[in-house]
Amino acid sequence: MSDSRNALVTGGTRGLGLAVGRMLAARGWRTTVLGLDPGRLEKVRAMAAAEGLDLRAVRADVTSEESVREVFAELTEDQPLHLCVNNAGRNLSRLLVRKPQDGGGAELLTHPLDDWEQTLRLCLTGVFLVGREAAASMVRHEVPGAIVNVSSGLAAGAYGQSAYTAAKAGVEALTRTWSYELGPYGIRVAAVAPGVMDGEALREKSTAFPRHARYMDGLKRFVPLGRWRAEEEIADAVCFAAENPYVTGSVIRVDGGGPPGWVP
Repeated sequence: MSDSRNALVTGGTRGLGLAVGRMLAARGWRTTVLGLDPGRLEKVRAMAAAEGLDLRAVRADVTSEESVREVFAELTEDQPLHLCVNNAGRNLSRLLVRKPQDGGGAELLTHPLDDWEQTLRLCLTGVFLVGREAAASMVRHEVPGAIVNVSSGLAAGAYGQSAYTAAKAGVEALTRTWSYELGPYGIRVAAVAPGVMDGEALREKSTAFPRHARYMDGLKRFVPLGRWRAEEEIADAVCFAAENPYVTGSVIRVDGGGPPGWVP
C-alpha cells in the first residue's frame, strides 16, 4: 500500500478506535485519530513516537458541525482522504420505564430525554457529520475511498438499550444508503458490528461493579466460541472492510456467533 494513503479514525484515543488507528498505521496508512480528552491525545502522541508510527492525534468534537468542518479543512485541504472510520460513540441508554425498586408510591422512572439525545448525537449525528465531510473530500479530490462505520450487535434490539439500539440501527441504515449514493464516485461504505468486546471499557465497569462482571461472564454461554472478542480482532475486521475493493453496503458481524442483542 502506498504511504500516501490517508486515514481518519474518530473516537481514536482509547479502546477499539485506538486499536484501529494503530493497526492502520502499522499497515502503512498515514493515520489521524480524533478525540476530546487532552490527556489521552497526548498519550497517543507519545505512543506513536515510541513505536515509530505515522499516527497523529487531533482534538475534535464530532457532535459539532463547526468542529468537524474545521478539522477536515485542516486535514484535507491539500491532500485527499482515502479512509474514514466512524467509531466514536457512547451509550447512555436506560429502561424506557420502570417502577422504583422500593415498590413504594413514588413516580415511575422513565428514560431521560437528555440521555437519549446525547447518545444519538454522538452515535448517529456524529457519524452523519463526519461521513458527510469525508465523502465530500473524496468526491472533491476524485479519489476512490472508503467509509467504515462501527455499528453494534445491539442494532437488532436489546433490553434496556433504547437510545443505543436506535442509534446503531440508524448507522446500519446510513451505511446501506451511502453505499448506493457514493458507489458511482468509487466510494465504498461498510459497517462492522462487534459483539461484546473484552476491552478497556468492559474491564473498567467489571472492576467497579462485580455484579456486572458476573452477569457478563454468564452471557458467554450464549456465544459458541465461549469468549468475548479482543479489540484487535474487531480492528482487523475494520481493516478488511477498508481495504477489500469489493466490500460495500455490508454489515460485517464479528460476534463469535452469539445472538444479536440480549435480554436479562
